[in-house]
Amino acid sequence: MYLDLSIRKIGILTFIFFVLLWGVFLTFDVKDRRYGSTPPFASVGLAFQEVSLRAWYALESGMWRTSQTASAAFAFLAGWPTESHSSRNARAIPTLTYHRIVGSQNDLNNVTVANFKDQMLTLKRSGWESITLKEYREFIAGERDLPEKSFLITFDDGAKESFYPVDPLFEVLGYEGVLYVIASAMYTLESTYYLSPVEIQRLLDTGRWEIGSHSYDGHQPYPTDREGNGGIFFADKLWREKEARLETDEEFTVRVREDLVHARSTLETAYDRSVDTFAFPLGNETGIEGASNFSEGAAITEDQAERVYSLGFLQTTPHRYSFNYPAESSFIAYRIHVDHDWDGKRLLQEMENGIPKDLPFEDDFSTDRGWLPAWGELDLGKNNLSLTADGDASSASVFLDGSKLWQSYSFNAAMNWQSGSVFLLADVVNSKTYHSCAFSDGIVRLQSTVDGETKILGEKRDSSISHGNDIRIGIRVRGSVIECLWDYRSILEAYERPRTGGIGIQVWNPELGTAALTVSDILVQPF
Repeated sequence: MYLDLSIRKIGILTFIFFVLLWGVFLTFDVKDRRYGSTPPFASVGLAFQEVSLRAWYALESGMWRTSQTASAAFAFLAGWPTESHSSRNARAIPTLTYHRIVGSQNDLNNVTVANFKDQMLTLKRSGWESITLKEYREFIAGERDLPEKSFLITFDDGAKESFYPVDPLFEVLGYEGVLYVIASAMYTLESTYYLSPVEIQRLLDTGRWEIGSHSYDGHQPYPTDREGNGGIFFADKLWREKEARLETDEEFTVRVREDLVHARSTLETAYDRSVDTFAFPLGNETGIEGASNFSEGAAITEDQAERVYSLGFLQTTPHRYSFNYPAESSFIAYRIHVDHDWDGKRLLQEMENGIPKDLPFEDDFSTDRGWLPAWGELDLGKNNLSLTADGDASSASVFLDGSKLWQSYSFNAAMNWQSGSVFLLADVVNSKTYHSCAFSDGIVRLQSTVDGETKILGEKRDSSISHGNDIRIGIRVRGSVIECLWDYRSILEAYERPRTGGIGIQVWNPELGTAALTVSDILVQPF
């Protein structure tokens, strides 16, 4: 054996070396241009997922279209009804929020690829179409009409798993999404979690995506006391170690505003486009849930956010309707958080239950028509609505999603009422603002509740009012008049009513955990 150092051999080896070197260079060049600072091993996995999903969805989409065409043709020839899509204009718009779309379920915040695909396909087949932020804002401002089944899709955090498993499906379905980015996180070197700036640019270049702000660095816990216990950046006062004290109100406000401004300017500079919407981190009813040391913090954050952005998203809560209405034209909008275990059928039910309902409306509770438990336990089994208080509570309350736009109507309910007091609600703006007729043994009160504070508008004693197995009570509203009805008979009226809204039911008993009510049917008629 000997070493061949001939010119020809050396030339061939040199050529092979440079070809391999050029291949490596091209590989890393492609990686850098498509995946930024993402580690090579993760880039390979993302590339495989992206390519395989695009190929698979493209193949499936052909089969879906063929199947739909064949099914529609067969149904037509057989005289069967085909699925029809609403031609009405929207009166309210839902917004969905997701975090990551994952391969397998690993926590309660994320939806699997299989469930997400089922959800999007189910919505598409049922006539739901996604919209852009511009379309959403113009609708809320009363400047644009949209089809009834229009919705906005958002994803929080700016994670890789919000884009790579999603975009291939969006491409096939013609859907669009909004990604809310933690501005500092996108600069995390070699991150396998967050999208890099290069990836976000590629996302924007598809034309299917927009971005918004999810803070600059306000998504992780910060110390709120000398022991280092963590608090919420946008709701708690933080601990200043050098001075051994909490922030002042002014220092809290300045810190929050600086983060909001810095996040917007960072994203706008990086991507040369306006970024004027904000998704509150950990956003719940008060803006931020779980604050421990500063009760005014969430309100200050909302105020400061409104000074920086044109639109702010919170998560919807059991205390309000699930859709956003033009009449609510304000800075705050609400999103439906898609639960990890919802399949397409469940998401479709949630969406269609929130569509504004028409009068007359009748419900025998054979199916879920959109009753939302504000508090307490709700059971819609056995063709009735069963409402019970939690063990440590004295009351329970529900209201009907999609009834917000109702104005003049008579609401009657048949029920089994055995103890305590029962309330029929009308003009429900949310679970804390409404009018009500409160029935107790021998007495009825007509009440107005605003932000949880109740005043009595009138009351009347009537011996015919009593517990029973099959009673029918009602509330009627029109103009400035509110009436309470017992067995279809008006027994009390009052004058107030500057607001309008939907319907609800409550039950109350002073003994904790005992309040209970069963409603067999309701009827709401225009009046």
